[in-house]
Amino acid sequence: MSEESRGLTELSAEQYRTLIEETSDIISVVDEDGTVLYQSPNSEHVKGWSRKELLGENILDYIHPDDRERVTDAFRALSNGDDVEEEVEFRLEQKNGEWIWLATTGTVPDPDSPIDGYITTSRNITERKETEQKLKSQRDDLELLNQVVRHDIRNDLQVVSTYAELLEEHVDEAGQKHLERLKESNEQAAELTITARDLTDVILRSEVELEPVPLKSVIDSEISEIQPAHADATFTVDQSLTELSVLADEMLNTVFRNLLKNAVQHNDKEQPEVRITAEEDGDTVLVRVRDNGPGVPDSQKETIFGKEEKGLESEGTGIGLYLVREIVTGYGGEIWVEDPEDRNDGAVFVLELERA
Repeated sequence: MSEESRGLTELSAEQYRTLIEETSDIISVVDEDGTVLYQSPNSEHVKGWSRKELLGENILDYIHPDDRERVTDAFRALSNGDDVEEEVEFRLEQKNGEWIWLATTGTVPDPDSPIDGYITTSRNITERKETEQKLKSQRDDLELLNQVVRHDIRNDLQVVSTYAELLEEHVDEAGQKHLERLKESNEQAAELTITARDLTDVILRSEVELEPVPLKSVIDSEISEIQPAHADATFTVDQSLTELSVLADEMLNTVFRNLLKNAVQHNDKEQPEVRITAEEDGDTVLVRVRDNGPGVPDSQKETIFGKEEKGLESEGTGIGLYLVREIVTGYGGEIWVEDPEDRNDGAVFVLELERA
């Protein structure tokens, strides 16, 4: 049997009827004014109106007033002889008074076609629209939370910090340790707001616009921010970074902030040492951040980038390295942990980013 004989080269009238009845899409025929000339049998299941109830009615009367003009403009192309290939989304009133969302396209039949009118094909997208609206609401709530974290909470923490400094002259030796504890907790809370801000930014951004970012200036900037809180730590930036730039955005600062803090806070040495080097590898740049801490066991080299992984029983929220991986993968890059080549103490975090 040939390929052609096994297939359906032509459909009978009964087959066409069955095809229309079984499809999940609604097929309609309307005239140039929007008057309904035909509705496929499944129309009642979706719209609630029987086929007889809609015949002779103007479909525009059932479209939401806020969508009506936009739909009219979109389907005006049919009267000009052009198909409406891009779906037009709008709300349509059901018989029970509720609104559903439809996505509709339109076709102009061939001149010799027996169909007198324009053919529209619609599908019910109400569930998708409800999900989109729920996600938008969640994003709006997250935006509000982000604003509270960025401004209100950080402002209050700044007030606490200021008054703590003023108390220095009024606290005796016995109360000094409590004041120091207050200041440390305040600093940790401030760091939490930064982490929350960065996490929110990563969640909310819809797309990443990459541009050349010089590595050394970013790393130097973050070291200058971290160094005052870790006076015993030594940061060494290799000259190999001086002329290198990668494709990234402003979140690259967050990447190195978390990697450098991780190298110091998870360090068990009295004098933490962190060395940052880089090398070109074809179209990418490999950046290595090495510390002299306890290292990362093989069993944790992958899981350490997960949410709520605090690593080696140290302070922190547990999402810093998770943030790092999310940002880096958003750039199209990779990050992993390896042991130092000399097998001495420490861990090496390797970033692979596209070279600018």
